[in-house]
Amino acid sequence: MKHDHHKSRFHDHQHAVEFDQRAAKSEIRVQLGEKLVEALNLSGAECVLDLATGTGRFAHPVSRHLESGRIVGLDEALAMLRVGQEQTEPIRSYFQAAGNAEQIPFKSDVFDRAFVCFSLHHFGAPLLVAKEILRVLKLGGIFAVVDPILKEARDTVDEALNERVNQVFRRTHGENFRFQTGTSIRDLLSEAGFRIARFDLPTFAFDQEGMEGIPTGRHWLEAAEGLADGPPELAERFGQNYLRWEKKGQTVRVFGSFPYALICGEKPG
Repeated sequence: MKHDHHKSRFHDHQHAVEFDQRAAKSEIRVQLGEKLVEALNLSGAECVLDLATGTGRFAHPVSRHLESGRIVGLDEALAMLRVGQEQTEPIRSYFQAAGNAEQIPFKSDVFDRAFVCFSLHHFGAPLLVAKEILRVLKLGGIFAVVDPILKEARDTVDEALNERVNQVFRRTHGENFRFQTGTSIRDLLSEAGFRIARFDLPTFAFDQEGMEGIPTGRHWLEAAEGLADGPPELAERFGQNYLRWEKKGQTVRVFGSFPYALICGEKPG
């Protein structure tokens, strides 16, 4: 997997600390974590893989539902794993491993559940990652994807807008970055060999000053500001689909809504 500026940032300890602090303040992430736990349908004895675990923010709510089971957090960014170890409240039954999502360093058929949260859009080869998850899951195992998504394109304006949004995010996050749509994630899992067991697209509305609590919020604001000087139909559609903003001095008020995916695939028996 090619290393880029985005990955180097996540290998930096200070950046990992700041990322974790922002994530801790996000009510959207908290609510999606609760939905993830419900979707995994845990009995308490499962062996769970948290792919691209980062600092373990999503492993935490899952671990509370594991009595005799365990959760393994895999990530290639050692700084993120280190910050996860530094948490004041350790994650119970949680073990870390360093490794690449495209070559998961575990034997086949060993996990009962797997999930990836807020990271699918960073993978350069998401189909390969999904096939690796299928390999390490037991028959009947569940793989849950939680990720911000773009709205389905209804016309050429939506298509141009979605491509523009991804272009803005690639400036900071690297050339592999790509927000999917709900349909494209569903099709990705199906192509990898999963049976689609759940397809939810929750939307979170906001009306607030600043972007705190909105995942990758400042980059969404950058996209909005960049569209202001482009074709007016793109800026208008961006406001309709995602985000409107008003700037008064140093204060920015934002209002709109963002869709997310909670899609589960089951490994056929």
